[in-house]
Amino acid sequence: MAEGYWDRYWRGRVSRRRVLAGGAATAAGAAALVAVGCGDDDDDDGAATQAATATAAPTATPAATEAAGPRAGGTFRMQHALASTGYDPTVTVTGRGWSALTYNHILGYSLVEDASWGDAAGSWEQPDPLTLVFSLEPNLRFNPQAAGGRPITSEDIAYSFSRLPGAVAELGSRINPLLYNWMAGFDTPDASTFGITMPYPWASAVATLGSTVLAIVAPEMVEANGDLRDTVNAGGGAYMFETSDPDGTDVYVRNPNYAGHSGARGRFTADPPYIDRWEDTLVTDPVNRETRFLAGDVDVLEGVTGGLDTIKIDELSGRDGVRIIEGPTNKHLIMALDALKWAPFPMLREALSLSIDWDGYIDVVLNGEGIRGAPVGPAFPQVLPQEEIRQLQRFDPERARQLWEQGGGDQVFPDGFVTVIPTFTTGIAQQFIAQSIEENLGVPTRLEPADLANFIALATAPPGSKIWHWFVLFEDSVSTIPDYNALTHYVPNGYGGNAFGLFTHDHPLASQIPPEVIDVTDPIGAPVQQLYNAQGTTLDPEARAGYLQQLQRLLFTQFCCTLPLPVESVDRFAIRDRLREVPPVPDFFSNAAMGYRRAQNMWLADA
Repeated sequence: MAEGYWDRYWRGRVSRRRVLAGGAATAAGAAALVAVGCGDDDDDDGAATQAATATAAPTATPAATEAAGPRAGGTFRMQHALASTGYDPTVTVTGRGWSALTYNHILGYSLVEDASWGDAAGSWEQPDPLTLVFSLEPNLRFNPQAAGGRPITSEDIAYSFSRLPGAVAELGSRINPLLYNWMAGFDTPDASTFGITMPYPWASAVATLGSTVLAIVAPEMVEANGDLRDTVNAGGGAYMFETSDPDGTDVYVRNPNYAGHSGARGRFTADPPYIDRWEDTLVTDPVNRETRFLAGDVDVLEGVTGGLDTIKIDELSGRDGVRIIEGPTNKHLIMALDALKWAPFPMLREALSLSIDWDGYIDVVLNGEGIRGAPVGPAFPQVLPQEEIRQLQRFDPERARQLWEQGGGDQVFPDGFVTVIPTFTTGIAQQFIAQSIEENLGVPTRLEPADLANFIALATAPPGSKIWHWFVLFEDSVSTIPDYNALTHYVPNGYGGNAFGLFTHDHPLASQIPPEVIDVTDPIGAPVQQLYNAQGTTLDPEARAGYLQQLQRLLFTQFCCTLPLPVESVDRFAIRDRLREVPPVPDFFSNAAMGYRRAQNMWLADA
């Protein structure tokens, strides 16, 4: 990392109106938690929201090289900051590489192109609102170490998807039920035809199938091992593990049984992918990640949660062999409240929101470049305009203190607040929010550090056992549908219930939750779930947009139990200039959006 990086990082913020300078944040000794820079983007009143499906910045490439056309071969080198917590796509997808490279999926979906491209499926149709029928590619096979490399059939897909509901109770799955609750049953009339029946129409059904969670696994591998958490090479994707080292480098080589597709479509090639081999190394230290990239040992430099900040991009621009790609973001970041603690106190929830300096967050955390976040991601046309969000999400310290006093805040929370600060990122967002609340509401926040495993466990602790009052989270599982991109964190049947405790009496897990908990949260969660269900089952785009915007307004005005945080409007990544046909941003980072790990038409100019 260049000398003086953090000096310049903070100096750039000192020139602004709001600076982290003491209070609850610095008292926690958070300086030791600095790991990587935050992302930054511009506040252009939502220009990015109109551009993501059509105008993501193209990647310039030398004309002479491009004229020669794509070529096969070479090794793509990447690195990851967080160790995988297992290899079962039904349980976890914390490792981005293995899930994208070693498994087939029915299809892929591109947010930029607003299009689905068949992977295991050669074609599909929807004969009625409750039925999807897929015709499979003719030459699908598992890799040689999975089920002896036999052909993949429709029965294998039905088996793979059927594992998901039971994995929550049996395997401790962290996969959100919204990804599979819309599947009521499966039809396998022959080996090459697969059907899904739905209990209700769902507008996002096809796009959801691009999720890397919905991988096709070999049943024999599951039955032999009980699950796939410690098992690799259980699929039929384009690549397979040559070596697996959770504490070092995972190496992927071509799956010799992978035949490509019956025709090129989108980022899928007709023949096997151009790149021969992938190497993915665990590098936890951000300085080492950057050093390896600048030395040419790594082809992509990215942040833990997406793009790089503008300070880092300025440092990297103009370096030999480095290109910067950018485009409109579809990132979301949220501040979750423990519903059990906050639901009974509407005035205190509103006071909390009014005490947060939202524009100050953009100044300090996003280096002055950002847009207001919303329950629907900024790349979707259904997101509320920036002007309206500013009216709904205000900063008013005087009103905040009045509501806090009227609601008896000091009596309800006599010891202040607790949040969790990650040791694998800077934690600047948590620090700024904590200081903003203390300065404007008079309530301190204690910051508890946690590594990745504990961070997730603390976030999803059962109701009544959470140590935190508010929690900052980023999640990027399916960034291609408005139902999931951000909205899942607000909905009782999504993470709003499973992680944050916003339950309803109709919740699938209601029988496992104490009635007194549901009695507190149901009045808040029920109307949210009702509107969510309405938008999801409305196939007319205009009517659906109306429901989604109505739902956003409700969430902004009831202040529970998830508050959207500002986000970058532009995501920026650094790549080596030997890369060709890289997916545009915002698809680039996300597996679900046919990002670079799934782009089979990407190639290496020096192969």
